[in-house]
Amino acid sequence: MSSTSRSSAANNRKDPPRKKNKETPSPVTREPTSIDSLPNDLLLNCFARVSRMYYPALSRVSKRFRSIVTSPEIYNTRSLLNRTEKCLYLCLRFPFDNNTHWFTLYQNPNRTVSDKVFLQIPSPQYPLTLSSNLVAVGSNIYRIGGTVGDDSCPLGFDREPSSKVSILDCRSHTWRDGPRMRLNRRSSTTSVVDGKIYVTGGTEDTDNPSHWIEVFDPKTQSWGTVTNPHIVKVWEEVCYRRAVKSIGHDGKLYLSGDKYVVYDPDEGKWNSVEEHWLIGYAIGSSNCVVDNILFYWDQGVFKWYDSKVSSWKQLKGLEGLPDDFSQREYCKLVDLGGKMAVLWDKWEYSGVCMIFCAEI
Repeated sequence: MSSTSRSSAANNRKDPPRKKNKETPSPVTREPTSIDSLPNDLLLNCFARVSRMYYPALSRVSKRFRSIVTSPEIYNTRSLLNRTEKCLYLCLRFPFDNNTHWFTLYQNPNRTVSDKVFLQIPSPQYPLTLSSNLVAVGSNIYRIGGTVGDDSCPLGFDREPSSKVSILDCRSHTWRDGPRMRLNRRSSTTSVVDGKIYVTGGTEDTDNPSHWIEVFDPKTQSWGTVTNPHIVKVWEEVCYRRAVKSIGHDGKLYLSGDKYVVYDPDEGKWNSVEEHWLIGYAIGSSNCVVDNILFYWDQGVFKWYDSKVSSWKQLKGLEGLPDDFSQREYCKLVDLGGKMAVLWDKWEYSGVCMIFCAEI
């Protein structure tokens, strides 16, 4: 009985209520955000901070990316963000070829051979122009003057001088016609001084010295002449022959012909350059101006002009150029945003011409 009672008591005892375990919510799995899902204005702001060198790689990702990096808005944004940069362009014309071939330097998306590579861009659909000049101001490259005529004669015989100006917009890689020069010119020389383009010589009108030089203002898109009381004397001393060369340096225009003269646009005066006659060495060689310092290359040696002591000094510390570079007959020097780009060619035994570029 006692056992029965104990059993009955056990059966009648109520167990305390059990606490229900709270269910732990499972973590929400979120898909990683794709950059392609960002709105256009945000992508535009991101891409504007990336170097133009990488735009070909970005354009390969999708059509949307390609449309953004080729839009005019991205360059307006780059300008507002102070992210503008200098880019290197190359124009090639081969013998017996009536076409010009344009390239620009980009980061190599494949990186199989080198980090950077020249990629071809659209070329102008204009008649072939020989003996023209190329000069860059801002985001535009100007092709000035030259000769036009029968394309069946690629060497340029029986072709007439031209006043034509073609402009390449480096942002959109499109061409347009610019204001024509006042005179037809071929084999002239072109230099930039304080953002203005000075075109000297190359005209058959040798009776009027005031026609010797024309100056183009990209801001007003207009041509003007350079005149002052000494222009006749300068023309007689320097440009009795039509062949003349020029350099724009330190806000002045240096000319080399039979003698050396310098033109100061601020003062509107011509002066002899007897105190700076050494600059004449650079005029006849491959040269460029980087950070207002004049460099030139001649017979395998790089030199820079020390204006404080009016003398040329050898550029030291160069490394990485080919061993046979000093034996080359010609190379091209270009200012590339504070660096000096050096370009040269090399013909392979197979008949292929290789274009090389080094940055100093």
